[in-house]
Amino acid sequence: MGIVLGITAIIYKLIPKKLSPLIGVIPMARTVKPLTATEIKTAKPKEKEYKLFDGRGLYLSVSPKGHKWWRLKYRINAKEKRISLGVYPDTSLSDAREKREELRKLIVTGIDPAEQKKNVIQISKEVEEKKENTFYNISQKWLKSYESEVSENYHIKLGRALENYTYKKYDEVHIKDVPIDEVTRLNIIAILEALRDKGLQETAKRTAMVLNKVFKYAVTHEYTPHNIIADIDLPIVLGKREKKNYPTFTKEKDIRGLLLAIDEYEGSYTTKMALKVLPYLFVRSYNIRHMEWSEIDLQKKLWTIPADKMKMKEEFILPLPHQVITLLEELQANSLSPKYVFSSPINKGRPLSDNALIGALRRMGYSKGEFVPHGFRAMFSTIANEHGKEKNHIEALLAHKNSNEVESAYNRAKYTEQKREVIQWYADYLEGVKHG
Repeated sequence: MGIVLGITAIIYKLIPKKLSPLIGVIPMARTVKPLTATEIKTAKPKEKEYKLFDGRGLYLSVSPKGHKWWRLKYRINAKEKRISLGVYPDTSLSDAREKREELRKLIVTGIDPAEQKKNVIQISKEVEEKKENTFYNISQKWLKSYESEVSENYHIKLGRALENYTYKKYDEVHIKDVPIDEVTRLNIIAILEALRDKGLQETAKRTAMVLNKVFKYAVTHEYTPHNIIADIDLPIVLGKREKKNYPTFTKEKDIRGLLLAIDEYEGSYTTKMALKVLPYLFVRSYNIRHMEWSEIDLQKKLWTIPADKMKMKEEFILPLPHQVITLLEELQANSLSPKYVFSSPINKGRPLSDNALIGALRRMGYSKGEFVPHGFRAMFSTIANEHGKEKNHIEALLAHKNSNEVESAYNRAKYTEQKREVIQWYADYLEGVKHG
């Protein structure tokens, strides 16, 4: 037996180091007595960490605090390496030996178990990240990032659009919980076609615009490699459509009927006053309902709407015609709310509700197809253009954004007096129509 061991030792010394991966473990010049379960269990901590060897590269490391770890020492590509096999007693002696033999099979084929472990961890991490990078999660991240770009009201509308039109299931298509890089063009087309088939072409178009912003955000932050919305031919998917404008009145007899109906309205006082002011200012419904006293300068006849209330996040200054000043002075005299000009009849600390103005128009007898609050903007634009008012002044009063940012900033300063002139002309025009 001694002769055999001596020969074995000589053979190990003669094997070139470059062939050591084929051996699987660090060459041993001596026989290691295998550990027993009792030895491992009774191993006590010492002042310094020490090792108990089981053979074939496997050993138990005992720390000064008594912690015990299984490790395998091996050589691959001429480098000595170690890999953890678990913690004792969670990993028993037999478990550690079984893992050792499994890893030795990899080592003799040239596979480094430590690198393989890193790869497995990396793949697991990528799988978990993919689970987190669902269309829902990424679209919500985009929505949060976009909050500072638009008004609060418009931001709420974007959130509702995502909820109502992209998170819902359409037949077999449900992209909400799908990793965003696995959402396909066909998935998106199915959603848009479902909206189109319901007669909601404009909604489908707006949904496509929102989806385009979400995917641009996803590409920018490397959640997906490509913006698939850019590859969809929307006119083909949605089909041709007739442009539908907001219903409005442009004939003087219809305008007169509407203004007189507002004067005769018998509902809530603040709702009636908001409807009396709105034709002269033709702002969006949200802005008139959320008008605050702190924004009004009665002396200078100006209404300064903060950027966070505007759709495009830019402060808007609107001159007030004297007809509106008279109405505001009446409201101020009644002291209905210290904050909101048009407070809720139910709660003075809150503005009028979304449906207050629409509901009032319906009670006056105007259907959805005849007139909506937004129609006051179309009414002003049509009449001002028909009377030859400067287009830039009209657009400035409607707070439409100029595509040229420098020119837009210049025009805001340049058109202050021109806006005052046009809005007073229009208020006088409405007075003339109403009183014949």
